[in-house]
Amino acid sequence: MATLEQIMLGIEVRLATIPGLRTSDTVPGQVNPPQAIVGVPPVDNYVTSLGGIRPTLAPTITILVSSAMDRVGQLALAAYADPSGAKSIPAAIAADDSLGGVVGKGGCQVSRFDPLGIEEVGLIGYYGGRFTLRVLT
Repeated sequence: MATLEQIMLGIEVRLATIPGLRTSDTVPGQVNPPQAIVGVPPVDNYVTSLGGIRPTLAPTITILVSSAMDRVGQLALAAYADPSGAKSIPAAIAADDSLGGVVGKGGCQVSRFDPLGIEEVGLIGYYGGRFTLRVLT
């Protein structure tokens, strides 16, 4: 079974394939938009119906695109949320849904996107959104 660290790094490696997107598998000390940050996933249930220790995880990716909720920021966020295209986060994950062999084929999927509005990091506001993934370990 993959560790949480391996899963987070596998997601970050997929995000690094998106041109111009800065990526981090942990919360950085400084944000330079556009930036994607992989969050430590909560573990809701360590034991599945199969009786083994194989949790389903829901890691998040926070995308921060600009310091203002303007047209440019909204369109940039839309490009990352789009199901296809060069900047698409769902497409980047789907291109290798095993995260480089860290989980089984089809083991990682983007299940949800939520726009966040202004998010503060280090006292600076950024316009952003949050993707929720589903990872079968």
